[in-house]
Amino acid sequence: MSRKPTLTGTAPLLRSTFVMSPTENGDLLLENFRELDSSKVEFENDEERAVWAWVRDFVYQHKMVPVYATLREQFVRTNSKSVVDHLEFVSLSPLLTRGNFHVHLEAVLDDRRRRVVRDALLDAGRILNESLTIKGEKGTPDRILRGAVDAMRYLMDQAHEVVTPASGVRLSGDVTSDGADFMEEYDRIKLDPLAGIGNFTGLKQMDDGLKGAKRNELWIHAAFTGHLKSTLMMNWAYNQAVYFHHSTVIFSLEMPYNQCRRILYAMHSSHPKFRLIHKPVEYEKIRDGQLAPDEEAFLRDVVVPDFNDKANGYGSIHIEVADPDKSDFTVADIRARAEVLYAKDPFTVIFVDHALLVSPRKWVASTTDRLNEVIRDCKRLAMSFNRGSGIAVVLLFQISREGFKAATKAREGGTNNVYNLTFLSYANEAERSADIVTASWIDQDLAKNNQVLYQCLKSRDQKPFEPFRATIQWTTRRLSTLLDVPGEMGAKAAASLDSNDIPEGVET
Repeated sequence: MSRKPTLTGTAPLLRSTFVMSPTENGDLLLENFRELDSSKVEFENDEERAVWAWVRDFVYQHKMVPVYATLREQFVRTNSKSVVDHLEFVSLSPLLTRGNFHVHLEAVLDDRRRRVVRDALLDAGRILNESLTIKGEKGTPDRILRGAVDAMRYLMDQAHEVVTPASGVRLSGDVTSDGADFMEEYDRIKLDPLAGIGNFTGLKQMDDGLKGAKRNELWIHAAFTGHLKSTLMMNWAYNQAVYFHHSTVIFSLEMPYNQCRRILYAMHSSHPKFRLIHKPVEYEKIRDGQLAPDEEAFLRDVVVPDFNDKANGYGSIHIEVADPDKSDFTVADIRARAEVLYAKDPFTVIFVDHALLVSPRKWVASTTDRLNEVIRDCKRLAMSFNRGSGIAVVLLFQISREGFKAATKAREGGTNNVYNLTFLSYANEAERSADIVTASWIDQDLAKNNQVLYQCLKSRDQKPFEPFRATIQWTTRRLSTLLDVPGEMGAKAAASLDSNDIPEGVET
C-alpha cells in the first residue's frame, strides 16, 4: 500500500525546491532553496538526503532549481530504485512558499530542537551519575566527562545548537576553527544574486548608493514636520510589495490604519499598468468620498482587485497601530508583535513612524535620554530579531524646530547639504547606533515644482550618495526619481506631473 503524503516532516520542504509544472514560480522555489540551505535541516532518511544533495549541487551549478523530470531521470539513470520510489512520494507532498514554507521549516526545526534537548538531558544525567566518553576528532584523544561541572558544561555546549535561528545565523563560535562553515556561507552568498542588496526605496540615487536597508541594520530617516517622512516610508513599503514582492511591517504610531490604507490604494492607482485605463485617483477624493463615477468604477473594479490579487505575487504590507489599551508603546512591544507576524508571513523590513512616539523601557525626564534609549533598542531589534537572524529596521525621526531653523539658513546660503548630524544632537545615539542616516527637505520653491530634496548624513558601509531631488505626485503621494537638473529641464519634468497643488500639512 502506498503512503499518503501529509504536511509533516521534511518531504514538503524537499518538494518545494523543484518545479513540477510550468505554472510554478521558479523564483519562489529558489527562495525556498536558499532558506532551506542556510537552515542546515536534517532530512529524515537516506533517500531524501540523496535527493537534497543532488538538488543542492544543481542549484549551485546552474543558479536555478531543477524540474522534476530532470531530477527523477538522474536517479533512474543510476538505478537508484529506492530513491526514485521515495521521490515519487515526495512529489505528491503539498507545495509550500514564503510564509507557509517558513512556518513548516520552523516546525521541523523545532521538533529537532526538542530531540536535541531530550538527548542532551539524558547525556547530562549519565555524566552526572556515571560518565560519558566523547570521541576525539582528527587524532585528538577521547574525553571522559564525569560529575556535576562536566554535566553543566556539556548542557551549555549543546544549548548553542538549540537556540540557533532557522536561518542558520551563528550566534557564537571559534573563528579560528570555523573555516568550513565560513566557506559554506561564502558559497551561499555567491549563489544569491541579491547578496549585499537590501530593501530598495525605489529612488534610484538612494538605492544605487546605499543598496537598500539590510538585515541587522538600523536606518534612520530624519526630517522636519511635514517634510514627507511618512510619505517616503509608504512609498518604500509599496515598492517593496509591488515591485520586489517582499513583505513589510509598518508600526504607524502617528497615522491611523485607515489613513495608511487610503494612501496605499491611491498610490496603486498610479501604477504604470493602468496608464491606458484611467488616470490616478486623488487621495483626498478617496478620503472624502468624492470620486466621480468613472473614478469610483476604476478604483472599485480595477485598482482594488489588482492590489488584492494573490496571483500577482505582491508582498504584504502589514500595518500596526499602537495598542489603544496601553498608554506606552515600547520597542519591546514592537518586537513582540513583529515576532508573531513574522511567524505567519516572513517580512524583510520593519518601519517605525516615528521615534518620538515610541516610549522608553523606563520613564526618564530628559527627551534626549528617552530618544537615545529608543534608538539603542531599535538597533538591538535589528540585530537580534527572530532569535538572532536579524531584520532591517527603518526608524523615522523628527527634526527639532531649532534644527529646522538652522537648516533654513543653510538652504538660503545655496547649499543642498541643509542638514548634518549635529541637527540630531538632542538624540546623539543616532550618530552612534544608526548604520545609515538620511534626511529629506522641502521648501516653498521645491514644493511648487513638485520636488523634495534628499541627502545622506551617515553611511557606515557605503559611500554616502550626493544630495538629489525626487518628484512628488501630490494627488497620490507617489515619489519617483528626478535627475537633479536646474532650469527649463527641471521645470518641464515638474510640469509633466498631474498636479502642482500642494496638499495641506506640508510646511514650507
